[in-house]
Amino acid sequence: MFPLASPEVVRGALGYLLDRESALRIRPGYALQILPWLARFAWAARGPSFARGVAAIAALQRTAAADLAELLEYAGQGNLLHLRGHLVLVERAESQPAARAEVEALARHGVRADWLPRAEATALVPGLAAPIEGAWHYRDTGHVDDPYAVSQAFERGLRTGGAEVIQAEVVAIEGKGKGFAARTSDGRAIDATHVVLACGAWSKPLAAQLGYRVPLDTERGYHVTLPGVSPGLRIPVASFERKAIMTPMSVGLRMTSTVEFGGLSLPPDPHRWELIERHLRALVPALSTAGATRWMGYRPSLPDHLPVMGRVPDGRNLFLAFGHQHLGLTLSGVTARIIAAQVAGRDPGVDLAPYSPTRF
Repeated sequence: MFPLASPEVVRGALGYLLDRESALRIRPGYALQILPWLARFAWAARGPSFARGVAAIAALQRTAAADLAELLEYAGQGNLLHLRGHLVLVERAESQPAARAEVEALARHGVRADWLPRAEATALVPGLAAPIEGAWHYRDTGHVDDPYAVSQAFERGLRTGGAEVIQAEVVAIEGKGKGFAARTSDGRAIDATHVVLACGAWSKPLAAQLGYRVPLDTERGYHVTLPGVSPGLRIPVASFERKAIMTPMSVGLRMTSTVEFGGLSLPPDPHRWELIERHLRALVPALSTAGATRWMGYRPSLPDHLPVMGRVPDGRNLFLAFGHQHLGLTLSGVTARIIAAQVAGRDPGVDLAPYSPTRF
């Protein structure tokens, strides 16, 4: 996956701001606040910077599937991961050149895709009604049955390994001698010799308390789930034009779409869910959206779309692991492997310079 900070996205930025139906949306009430972040975003989208970003993302993705599979096996839930690829439907003939260019660009980084004509593609998507030209079949991607079940498996794995899991909001972290002291909202104090800061979209203020100011913001993501629905899909199916993807899960059929810049405080925009439901009805009209559940979450994103990761440069036993944007689950295994190696004093096997918090 390429960083969102690309020349194409920057060229279309004004349209994204004005078009309420766009898959990439900037909430008017947040536009001024996000401007400094967007300026850095545009800088990161320049040709040389974009190329470096692609190389840095590719370096992490190279072992991501194997690392995630290993992590789930350790947690006793390897069955949750399916590495069967996914389809990207091309609905209009005029979209073919752009879709082919994207496939060819990904192929240069080792990502394989095969073209399926309409008959073969529709055979893999029972109930598909939207007219399509065909589909690209990416062979080496995967999906999980249920992200929440994955989180639960990881927690159980931690407990089995001897960890104590405390559920509390950490409101402050400060240095204490050679270690650290964390304070929670319920007044609890926790001392630690090592700290891994991995608080997603909420990492920015805690990192600042520890001396690292990073331009972290959030890309809010929306999804709609049809509980108990399984329209015969074995693999996720995306639409190139709609920028939406349907994924078969144990909890039902989930469609996710849209990137929204709106921070952590603005309420969800119901129009985003309505847009997703329209895409569902257009692609597979036989599906009823009655009983659908709606969700919005926060993708922690930095302007260059690379995470902040690794031990801090000042030598303290402080390790940062946040800002994975759309690839949080995808890169969870490789991030765990890298951070675990560093905490244990081993070589992580990856050049971590591109992910340094001081790069800004």
